[in-house]
Amino acid sequence: MTHGTLVLQAPSECIPDQPALIARLSDLGFVGAGYGETPGVYLAGPRFLQLITFLGCSPHLQLEPPADGSEDFCHIRLRGPFRTARLLSAGNTRPPRCPGCGKGLTNWRQLESLWAKGGSGSEIGCAACGRSANPAELDWRRKAGFGRYFIEISSIFPEEALPLPALMECLRDDGAEWRYFYLQDW
Repeated sequence: MTHGTLVLQAPSECIPDQPALIARLSDLGFVGAGYGETPGVYLAGPRFLQLITFLGCSPHLQLEPPADGSEDFCHIRLRGPFRTARLLSAGNTRPPRCPGCGKGLTNWRQLESLWAKGGSGSEIGCAACGRSANPAELDWRRKAGFGRYFIEISSIFPEEALPLPALMECLRDDGAEWRYFYLQDW
């Protein structure tokens, strides 16, 4: 299995009503039954494969929990809401781009651990144009995300899966545009 994750990210200013969100995702067929002892973890629902499209010639998905009890299969985990926005990043995360000039900000790793803990007040300066930006303004190039609420779909190879419009519309029910990105640990 892959250690990749497709992450759906609510806008930082939007905190969805979790019971209502779960009900919408369940009615849509995206999430199935709860899984394990941890709240907010779900099996893939009956329409999961109609709501996520897979690219490539032969994607391998294991939708059922393995007999060994591990979490090495495709399942859905809700993360948040967090009191403050935080950065989700992984081994595949690359330098974000400056919102002013588009240059890569190579010094971002100095702030990564602070941002991952919800320290959103720290801005990063661009050496190329001099603009300062907070992590929510940066272009993470679908390799990281900054927010207060996330839906993680595990065991998805990065950039092999795309959420389809019906799923994104379901998430947008509260009027806010969701984004998606991919994480992969090496």
